[in-house]
Amino acid sequence: MKALLLTTLLATAFLTRCRAPDGCAPVSTRCAGNIAEICNGDGNWQVLADCDAVSEHSSAAFTCTYVNEEGVAGHTCLPTTVDAGTFDAGTVDAGAEEGGVL
Repeated sequence: MKALLLTTLLATAFLTRCRAPDGCAPVSTRCAGNIAEICNGDGNWQVLADCDAVSEHSSAAFTCTYVNEEGVAGHTCLPTTVDAGTFDAGTVDAGAEEGGVL
């Protein structure tokens, strides 16, 4: 039984590691719905912050948005009432494939 479990875990880890890269540029960011994602060194998107979870834990509404302040740019979760500097809700596509680099 242990051998079967170990084999399954190793196969899962191997297949996960061997997936084809998403093709993103490492350290670039994007919003996928209300989730801020960052591109890892393997060229795959991974969750940086789930804005819905942040909202639940903080008792305030957060949304994934693009921020560009003091030379640091990227997607992150911000309270919906905060002005993100150059953020303009009318011009930012929250589903953009790639955004700023942190």
